[in-house]
Amino acid sequence: MIKLYLYSILFLIAIVIIPSNSKSQEKNNFEKTFLKETSESQNRSSNKFKNLTKLSFYPDTLPTWFFTPPQSAMNCIYAVGISDPDMESAQAKEMAIHRAKAMAGIYLNAKLQYFRDVYTSDKQSGRYSDFRQRYDTYFKVSSASKIDDASFAVLDSHMTRYNESMILIKYEPKELKTESNNILSVVGSVLYIEAQVADAFEVQAEYELLSALRQSENVTQSAHYLYREKGNKFLSNSEYLNNKIEFPVYIYKYTAPTEDKNIPPLISYNGLWSKFTRELLRNLTLSTQQTKTRIKNLGEKYNPSTSNLTRETVSYLAQLKLNGIVFERDTMKLDLNINEIFTPK
Repeated sequence: MIKLYLYSILFLIAIVIIPSNSKSQEKNNFEKTFLKETSESQNRSSNKFKNLTKLSFYPDTLPTWFFTPPQSAMNCIYAVGISDPDMESAQAKEMAIHRAKAMAGIYLNAKLQYFRDVYTSDKQSGRYSDFRQRYDTYFKVSSASKIDDASFAVLDSHMTRYNESMILIKYEPKELKTESNNILSVVGSVLYIEAQVADAFEVQAEYELLSALRQSENVTQSAHYLYREKGNKFLSNSEYLNNKIEFPVYIYKYTAPTEDKNIPPLISYNGLWSKFTRELLRNLTLSTQQTKTRIKNLGEKYNPSTSNLTRETVSYLAQLKLNGIVFERDTMKLDLNINEIFTPK
């Protein structure tokens, strides 16, 4: 898993500093790694649970507070954390609390960064045109804050049919002394690589969430979740306290308490946390892209033929507020407010 961490860090650094004429090599490396890891993941035992002995055909009915959480304010943040499936109850609860704290940190004080490179090439060969486009999108949301355990309170909990612990917490931030050693750091990132050649279109995506709670100089509680997808293939990896968490690929089904029984349930092949984090990161990426981007035409070359490069960039601070969640047509939709924080210049 250390290898996986190093790959993720190096890969994210690379997309910032690699010159544009190396972009094709970057794409090839992404594909090779993705295909290798996907083929390895297929060797895992599917549909085999370690801590779950009884499976039900029916979906799990999630608690009302997951869909309509208490409303957060400046001095009181509510957040939900969810463990991976098929965990022992004690460890599942611990992981869910850690993830809930990570969400509270992100909601309270987030730094959002986004850039997108759009490459366009249109070569004429006689009567024919060779049109190509490439979109490289990178988004990061991060937070770092000093905390203490007394600021958090567990308000409610739920255990799904798949041994996923769900925890609702309340976080009341307060001023702490500078010598406090409890520091919570969270980084979520999204990487999209989209390529179009004539009428063919290919998309690769990566979603990652890392969180670390430093409780002392020698004690750090960390979690890492990674999801990659390309076409109809996907890969997920989860780690908690430096241990890899394994759970089967399965048709995990969820529904709301007020959902019409005739409406199909929400389905996720990697559990509820995987679905939630991807939707959260995708929502933040799209919202930033649509409302905040600044565009520069750079006119660079990224292959032997002349091309145009357009770069969209943005960076800002914000507070996030999750108003609610709905399941609609087998998708999870988040009602999320992004309130920009304006700092004096």
